[in-house]
Parts: sequence; structure tokens; C-alpha cells
Amino acid sequence: MIRPSLWLHGASLTCATWRKVIDGLPLAQTPNLPAVETDARVEAYADMLQPLAPDGAVLVGHSLGGMVALELAARTRPAALILIEAVPTVVDTFAGRLAGRVLPAVLKRIPPRHLAGLTGVGEPKTVARELRAQIPHWGADAIADQMRAAAAYDGRGRLSKIAAPTLLVRGTRNRATRRGMNALATGIVDSELLELDGGHNLPLEMPETVRVQIDAFLTRRLGSLQQIRQT
Repeated sequence: MIRPSLWLHGASLTCATWRKVIDGLPLAQTPNLPAVETDARVEAYADMLQPLAPDGAVLVGHSLGGMVALELAARTRPAALILIEAVPTVVDTFAGRLAGRVLPAVLKRIPPRHLAGLTGVGEPKTVARELRAQIPHWGADAIADQMRAAAAYDGRGRLSKIAAPTLLVRGTRNRATRRGMNALATGIVDSELLELDGGHNLPLEMPETVRVQIDAFLTRRLGSLQQIRQT
């Protein structure tokens, strides 16, 4: 049997985030975050994606996708959970609460192609190129919805429910997620924290390194890479 894995991208990005990371994983599923017709919330994304996350799957999420993966892991029995540059909530800080109120409204006024250019400033060329390719996939309203969902989520109460071995990956150049990732490391009993010399968009910046580290973790914790390729 082939063990499934589910890979969830961050806000304003797409499933192409994982294109260079999932080579050789025949049952890796990389959906775009679904459109939510009513209130865009992490819980609503998890409701729609839960059929893709059966017990025994490996769940991987980046940024907002990490919030969704966290929510799914609390509802199911994954073999492993991997959270990349993700936090359980932003409502625990004044800056996070303020951004949650202001940022979605601002993003609705910025054409996605312009947003791609703005978010690419200061990023490595490979990352900036991917941002220009991926962000215009969405309309401004969809991007605002994703940011609103991330700003509203509070997964701190879910951390004690995570029993699966968990790998937390953060970039040393992004201090914005440091507090939240420390909270994940403290709250998830069976977790390991790994730092890579990169920024927020690690799957785009260093996909090969991310994959090597995920493979090493799964080999160490599940016994063999065959746990996600073939058993």
C-alpha cells in the first residue's frame, strides 16, 4: 500500500509551491486551497480538505497551509505532521490583531500582479519569480479571504491534541514567525524544531533542502521512507 500525503500551500500561493518538493511521492496530493462560499476560516478549509487526509497520512503545511494542516491533525490520526513557517495563531499579539483587521481590506484594493511584485521585494530571484507566477492565480477577493482566515484562527487549543511526530521548520531570516513556532514546539509534545538559513518561503527558496530534511525526519520517526512511498 502507498501511504498518502497532503501538502498545503500558504496564503496567496498555489499548489505549485510543492512542485520541486514532492518528486517520487505517487500519492502526494497538492490541492489549491478551496474557495469558501461563506465565511473564509481555517476550520472551513479543513472541513473541505478532510477527505484528502485519511488516518495514517502525512500532513505538510506552509504558513496558512500549516494552520490548516494543524487543524486537520487535531481531527484525524496522521502518521506525521510537518509545519513549515507556520504559527498556531496571530491573535495573541496586538500587531497580529491589527493586521487581521486592516490587511484583508487593503489586499482587496491591490491587483494580484502588483501584490506579487511587492511581496517579491528583497526575496531571492527564484522566490520572486515564483511569487510572480503563483499569486496572480487568485483574485484580490480570494487573497483577502485567505488572509482573513489566517488572521482569525486560534489553534492554541489544538496543540495538546496532536499525537503524531511533528517537524517544525522555520527560516532564520524571518523573525515574524519565531514566537508562534516556539509556541508550537512547546505545545506539541512530540515535536522537533529545525532552523534553515532562509526566509518565510522555504519551499520556494530551497525545495531540495526542505525535501531532504523531511525525508530525514520521516526516516528517523517512521522507520523508513517506504512509509510514505510504499509499504
